[in-house]
Amino acid sequence: MEIKRQKPVVAAYHYDQPNPEQTIETKLQVGFTPLNTEDPNYPKENSIIRCILDFRLVFEEYIISGRVSQINHVINRKITNQTDVTEEEVSEIVAPLFDIVKRLTYEVTEIATDEPGLTLNFQTEA
Repeated sequence: MEIKRQKPVVAAYHYDQPNPEQTIETKLQVGFTPLNTEDPNYPKENSIIRCILDFRLVFEEYIISGRVSQINHVINRKITNQTDVTEEEVSEIVAPLFDIVKRLTYEVTEIATDEPGLTLNFQTEA
């Protein structure tokens, strides 16, 4: 699948101290929305997809949360809903968003804790 990506957007990123009186769980939510274009010159065989990653990662010492997104142009492929792509293709489309969260988390935790940063691994065990 050929994908041309626009610049990713970090809409929110939080490093918070946990509140011991609250029970908060880790949550990862990936979604995407096919977008339409008003441009009559945009190739009809291509698709525009907006990907969003909402995340909340709970650790004993801190909670990392936020939202990142990116607009993707899928070349020579019509995608109108999420059922038009396989799980593997969804992973390929959203991979840069996970990379951004990894990079941000490493840097922020390194600065905040004055220790080596936290290295995240979003790979699922098979």
